[in-house]
This record gives sequence, structure tokens and C-alpha cells, in this order.
Amino acid sequence: MRIGILGPLDVRDDATGQAVTLNGPRVRALLVRLAVDPGRWVPVERLLDDLWDGAPPNGGAGALQALVSRLRAAVGRDLVEHGPPGYRLAVAPGDVDTVEFERRVAAARARTDPAARAAALREALELWRGPALADVADADFAAAPIARLEGLRLAAIEDRIEADLTARDPADLVPELQALTVAHPLRERLRGQLMRALYAAGRQADALTVYEETRRVLADRLGIDPPPELAELHLAILRRDPALAGSVPRAETADRPADGSPARPSAPPRPRRTNLPAQLTSFVGREEESRRVGELLRESRLVTLTGPGGAGKTRLACEAAAPLVDTTADGVWFVPLASVSDAADVAPAVLAALGLADPVRPGPETRSPARPLDRLADALTTWDTILVLDNCEHLVDAVATLADRVLAAAPRTRILATSREPLGITGESLCPVPSLPLPPPDADAKEALRHASVRLLADRAAAVRPGFTVDDTTAAPVVAICRALDGIPLAIELAAARMRALTPAQVADRLGDRFRLLTAGSRAALPRHRTLRAVVDWSWDLLDRDERAVLRRLSVFAGGAVPDAAVRVCAAGGPDGPDAADVLDVIASLVEKSLVIADGAAQVRYRLLETVRVYAAERLAEAGEGDRVRDAHAAYFTELAERAEPELRGHDQLTWIARLVAEHDNCTAALRHIVDTRDVRTGLRLVAAMTWFWFVRDLEVEVGGWPLAICDLARDAVPPDLREEHAICTFLAVTANEMRSRPGFTQEAMRNVVERILPLVPPNPRHPLLNLAEPISHLVAGRFDRAGESLAEIERHPDPWARAMGLVVRGELGLYSGEIDAAFADMTAGYRGFRDLGDRLGMQIGLGGLIQVALARGQAETALRLVEEALGYTIQGVNPDQGASFRVHLGRIRAQMGDVQGGREEIERAVRILERIGEHADAAGGYLALCELSRRSGDTATARRMLDTAYALVEPRMVRADFVQVTALTLSKLGCLAAQEGTCRPRRTGTDAPWTWHATPSG
Repeated sequence: MRIGILGPLDVRDDATGQAVTLNGPRVRALLVRLAVDPGRWVPVERLLDDLWDGAPPNGGAGALQALVSRLRAAVGRDLVEHGPPGYRLAVAPGDVDTVEFERRVAAARARTDPAARAAALREALELWRGPALADVADADFAAAPIARLEGLRLAAIEDRIEADLTARDPADLVPELQALTVAHPLRERLRGQLMRALYAAGRQADALTVYEETRRVLADRLGIDPPPELAELHLAILRRDPALAGSVPRAETADRPADGSPARPSAPPRPRRTNLPAQLTSFVGREEESRRVGELLRESRLVTLTGPGGAGKTRLACEAAAPLVDTTADGVWFVPLASVSDAADVAPAVLAALGLADPVRPGPETRSPARPLDRLADALTTWDTILVLDNCEHLVDAVATLADRVLAAAPRTRILATSREPLGITGESLCPVPSLPLPPPDADAKEALRHASVRLLADRAAAVRPGFTVDDTTAAPVVAICRALDGIPLAIELAAARMRALTPAQVADRLGDRFRLLTAGSRAALPRHRTLRAVVDWSWDLLDRDERAVLRRLSVFAGGAVPDAAVRVCAAGGPDGPDAADVLDVIASLVEKSLVIADGAAQVRYRLLETVRVYAAERLAEAGEGDRVRDAHAAYFTELAERAEPELRGHDQLTWIARLVAEHDNCTAALRHIVDTRDVRTGLRLVAAMTWFWFVRDLEVEVGGWPLAICDLARDAVPPDLREEHAICTFLAVTANEMRSRPGFTQEAMRNVVERILPLVPPNPRHPLLNLAEPISHLVAGRFDRAGESLAEIERHPDPWARAMGLVVRGELGLYSGEIDAAFADMTAGYRGFRDLGDRLGMQIGLGGLIQVALARGQAETALRLVEEALGYTIQGVNPDQGASFRVHLGRIRAQMGDVQGGREEIERAVRILERIGEHADAAGGYLALCELSRRSGDTATARRMLDTAYALVEPRMVRADFVQVTALTLSKLGCLAAQEGTCRPRRTGTDAPWTWHATPSG
């Protein structure tokens, strides 16, 4: 499909050439609006504003969807794509005539032969069938693109005339040029071309008259004199310069800029000009961003660098613009707007930076000066320049108006802006300036220095503390500083300045009070860049009431917030803030202002940089909303955990595990508030709801302090309706406490835990986990018959998960007692129960038992299939680290099937993971497997080394309940290896325990 908007809308099937009819002005306007940005996503909100001129109807999204449906019906569904960013026209950019026009013009300008260049430009101009965007000429959104396209058209006409002045008789061009100068009286290049054509045609007096008319027009309308190029051409004509006699000056074609843009009137080029500030420090860490900004400036005429305060936007803009000075005929101009407080002063500030301040003409010639913005737009009409508008966030509307007007009037002017929020006009290319990359928390000096944040701190610290380097001594505190300050360059520089009097470790230790610490900025800097607090104060002062309320309430989130959480919590802070329906709009505004970060692919997540979060938390306390907002936060995440808890054992298990993983920090923050406010009810509910998740993710020890604290609060005041929750909380508290203690979770400790919990469990508990309390109490007491009876009762339980778990536990009991066939039947039934529920963790447990059965029966291929299935479930994300224990099985099976080396390598990889995550019992089992492979191959030295490593893991943990089996195997292997070596005493263990155990039949 080819689309033409250089004139009335024209849509044609590319294959047949037939025109496609579009009925309805708004449908045509929709296609034109999408064609203005071919291939780019246009947000729904922008489309609604543009198509209804800023006043979309109620239910605007539905109205827009109806328009899209009508458009798709006419041009094909695939032509208009819909996605999270909005809608876009799914065509190659070259299928829209505006893009094809620009490409043809660029190709024509690259031709060296004037006649060929003129012909190619003429072909490009023939794409115009009338005024650009004729169908929507009165629409607000069309003003800027129309002005831009008309500017490009006029520049192409000027280039074509320039080539024709050389290739044709200039006299033939006079009528066309006279008409063009009347239509565009301020186009200096056209007037210069007319003067040259008239002079070449023998009409010197007429050429001089054109110059005088030009001087009067510029003085009357702009209060300025003709540019040096015209003045020199005027002088050459007066002198009848031989270079002009019988020919046309060639300077214009020879001096064309390298980027192919239109040439200026013939005359020596303007001198290189810029007022970019000279930099006093090295440029660290933004090399890639600087290259990207340069690319954007070549592709787009308006580029805005956005980011939080202190991110380094100004420095990046200056560094990116500096290399362009030599290739920009009229220079690169830096316009600092931080000190401009009135919107009316923006245009005068730009004029002053350009050296175009209002002239004062005394006497009778004094005229009323034109409006500053009009003067600026007219003055830049023919300029090839870049304006760097710095610090626009407090004047966004005024800067946006200026940029829109200037870019429409001056097709060779480009603007590079820095702002904490976008300007929000058509054609703007955004370049977010993120924080500098951060090293991992445990990075050593070499690894840390690979990250720009550390290199910046090292560079600035060395400037105030000569000889400072990042080495093994300073790496840890330097990394801590950079991470605590979110990689924000200004904050890092302020921290480096403190190293004049403090060590890196002392700075890192004091960052808890960062706003008091980081106050030693440059005295030459703007006041809002001298301290960390001033940086954030500046952004805060620009917010309205609702924005401040939402920002301070977002500070209670740890690790970010999904939209429904943000709405629930931010709307609960009291009357001094937005309604729930408006919260997301306010957050979107804060995202635009670079105070909230929105990320995430499947679901957006809002988060604050730590410095902003600390500041907002202070403001929350000042507003007296802290407890109320944190109560709402704790209530939301308690309800979320309760909604997730049963889902953790079903088909949507992975979705809810991922959600709770993402909200782990928020749940921790909620627990902290619950304990601080002694909220027993909410505490018991949240801990009980999170317990199974913590066990699934092996977090029971890490989080064990919270159930201990909640149980302490509920000591004598357990709500009657929360007895089950209290039992679960107590179980987790006692278990975590025993696991933290020395010597660890022993068999005796396990019995004590069960005996303490069993009286707390009410009859016929609702929660399936509590139904296992009685059979487990019999198991740990050695009452296996009673355990079997209790498990048989669970087999009749109404909850399918409880039934499946009971069968798997009974299968383990069968394995322990040597009843392989019965164990296989129970494990198989339990596995199938978990499979029907979609509980991948339960399936892994069942498969673990079935793998042991297959290995005991010598069925290697069956065991291999079961291990591969189990590994597939671990990879899906229930708990990826759990796969390492299955990989030990996989290595043993591969070796058993003949691939000894492959099996060894698999076990070695698994052991490294198991030791890293602290699964020492499984790691010891892996070393025993490696020992056995070496022993069977006759390599007793390697076997001894592997066995000694296993014993080193087992020996300090022998009494722990989870080490009973691996301890027996390790001691037995020590005896077997000693017998194979022909020794009767241990070589390195220093104890007779292994031989005593091995000689004992029960061992």
C-alpha cells in the first residue's frame, strides 16, 4: 500500500495501482496522522488529542477503536497495528510519499553534476500534488509537520534553482525567483539567487534594487541588517567583480555542508561559532550515550535528553554537541535556562545566546520591536545551527512552544534539549539518560572498575585525594557508595568530594543520612546542584499537590509497585491527594518528570531511585501520613499473599511464584511495619500465607525472624479465628530457630518442633499442610505403623493436594523400609495427583522418589527419563537451584550407561551449584558419586580426595536430620575405600568413627 499526503490524501494498492476510497473525514485524518510518523508507535492519548483537537469525547478509546476498525476495513487489517505503545502504520517508511520525497532530495543533493542534480530534485518535487496534509490543514496536530514539510520543499526548490543557475540560462529563472521572493520575503537565499540571476541576465540595477528591498524588509520586520553573505554579494555586483561577469558564482555548490543540506548564498562561510562551556573535568562513562545523541541529532531535528536531577544531562548534551560545531555552518549555541523563571523570558534568552538581542534605533527610525519569538523564528529561517536548550523542566510549556515555532520556520535548525520531562511535541525524539551502570554487590576491584559509576567515583576522588585508587582495600566501600547512590553522577561526585576528609568506608557508613553528608558541591555550580537535597528539592518544588502526595506515598514500596498496588496504597493516604481513578494519571506525570521509573515487559512496575525514595519518605513523615499509608500497604500485600497461597499448589503456580518473588521486598517491608505497630492479626495472616512460598524458595531461614517476632507479639493473645495461622507461624518460627542454631536441625530438634506444634493444630484443619502434622509426628518418633495409619487417613482427605502429598510421604516411608513395589505404587499415585493439580514442585518430589525406585531396580533408562522430566520443571522457575540435586542423579545415570566422563562433568557442575547455595548434604552426595566413579576406574587418589571433601562437609553436621543418610553413606565409603587401598587406618580424618560405623551391621 502506498500513501500520499503531499497534497490531498491518496491511498493506492501497490500491486494494482488502484486508488482506495476512504469515507469520512475523521477516518482520513487518522490515516494522515499515522502516516506523519510511518512505522512509529503513536500513543492512544496522542491520537485522541490530535484527532479531536484536544477535546476527545467521553469513551474516547472506544471511539478511536471504531475509527481504526473502519480504516482497517478499507485498507486491510494488517496495515494498522495495535500494541501496548498505541497504534502504528505497518508500512515501509518509503511507502509514504513524505519519506520518499526526503530520500530523493538527499540522493539528488549527492550528485555532483549540476544538470543531473537539478533533474533529480525536479523529480522529487513532482511528488507534491498540492499543499502538504491538505485533508487536515486546519487540525492543530498538522501545523508542525506542515511547516516542516513546506520548509523542506522550499529548501529543495532553492537547491534546484542553485543547480539550474549553473546548468541553464539564469535569465530563465528570474520570473520564478521573483514569485518566490514575494511569497517568502524573508528567505535570504532566494533573494541572493534572484540578485545573481538578474546580474547574469545583464540587469545590474534590478539586482541592486533587490538588495535594497531586502535591507528594508529585514529592518522593518526584524530590526536586523542583511547577513554578511548578501552584503558581500551586493558589493561584488557594485564592483562588477570579474568572478560574476558572464557566469554565476560557484561558491554555493562548492561549500555545501557534508550532510547534504542546502547551501547558503555564495560568499565566504561564516566563521566557526559556539558558546558551549569549556569543561574542567574528564568525561567518564557516557561514551555510548554521547554517540547515540549524535546519531539522533543527525536523524531528528528535536532531541530531548530526559532523566532525574543529577543524571548528567547537561554534560552529555555539551559533549555530544561539541563534535558537531565544525560541521554546522552557523554554529552550536548553548542556552542555559536554569536561571530563567518567567516563560516570557525564554525566547529573549535564546536571542541573547545567539547574539541577536533587540537593536535600539534612536531618533525617528525607532520602531516597535517584533515579539521575541517572532524575531527568533524569522532570524533562524536560513540558519544551519543547533540550539542546546538546557534545564527546560520548569518552563516546559514555553520551551515546547518555542521549539515548535522555530522548527517549523527554520528547516535547517536543530534543537537538543535537556529536561526532567519531555517537551511533548510532534517529532520529538527522546533519549533517556539513565544512572551509570552499577557493579554487583560483591565485585572485586577489577570487576568494579569495569562499571562507569566506579570509574567516575575513582576519577573524582583522585582529584581531591591524590593517589586514591580502587584496590582490594577500597573496592567494597566504593561499590557500596555507588550502589547506595543509584549510580547518579552528581551524587557520586558529591560523595567523592567528601573523600577529601573521609575514607571510602566512612563515607559509605554515613550514607544513611545522605542529605546531610552530600553537601560539598562546587561553589561555581548552580545552587540546586551544590547539595543532594537541593537536587531533589528542585524537582519537588515543580510538582503539584497530587503529584507530591503520590510521590511521598510511593516511598513505602520496597522494590517497586504494580499499578493496582500503587492505586490502592496511594489513594488511601487521606484527602490531601488524588482519587483512586486519578492515581495512575498522576504516576504517569511523575514518570514523565523522571521521578518515577516505569519498567517491566509483561506488567509495568513503578519504582523510585533510592535517593528519591528516601527524600519522599521524609516528606511522608512531614505530612503525618506514614502510619495510614503503611497500614494500607500491609493490608494490600497480606491480601495478595492470601490470594496467592492456594494458587502456589495449582496450575498457575509459576505465575504466582513470580509475583511473590517480585513482591518479596514489599512483603518484608509490610512485616516490618506490622511488627512496629504490633498488629497481631495482620502479622499472623501474612506469615501463614507466605510460609509455603518461603519453603518452596528455600527462604525459611532467611525470613525466620519475622515469624519469631509475630509469635512473640501473639504470645497470650491469639485471635480464636486465627488458630491455624498461629500454628503455621509457630512451626516456621521454631523450625527457623532450630536451623539457625548449633548444631542445626537435628532429629531431636525435629521431634521437639513437631511435639510443640501438634497441640496447636485444631481438629480437621483447613490448610492441607497441617493435615501432615500427625503422621510426621509419628515418623520422627519412630512409630512407623502409626504413621502409615495416619497417612492412610489422609488418602481419604477431600483436598487433592493433601492426598497427593500423603501418598508421596508414604512412598518415602516404603523406600526407607525396603518395600520397593509399594513405594513405587504410592509415588506414582502421588505424582499423578500433583500432575493433575499442576503443582510442579509436588511433581518434582514424586519424581525424586520414582528415580530412587528406578535406580534401585537397575532401570537406568527409566531413571534418565524421570530425571530429565524433573529438570524440565526446575527450569520452568519453581526454584531453579533445586535442579542441581537432580543433576547429580543425571551424572550417575550417564556414567552407569557408559558415558563416564560426561557423567563426571555433570556431577561436578551440580556440586559447584549445591555448595554455592548451601545445600551441603546434596553436595556431599555429589562428592560421594564422584568418589565412586574414580574408585571403580582404579583412581584411588582422586577417589580419596573426593571422599575427604564429602567427609569435610558431613563431619560438622552429622547430627542434623537432613544428614542422616549421607553421613551413613560417607562413613561406609570411607571403610570401603580403605579396604581397597589395603589400609586399616584412616589417612586424614583423624578419627576411628568411619571404621567403627562400617563394622557395625546396623550402620
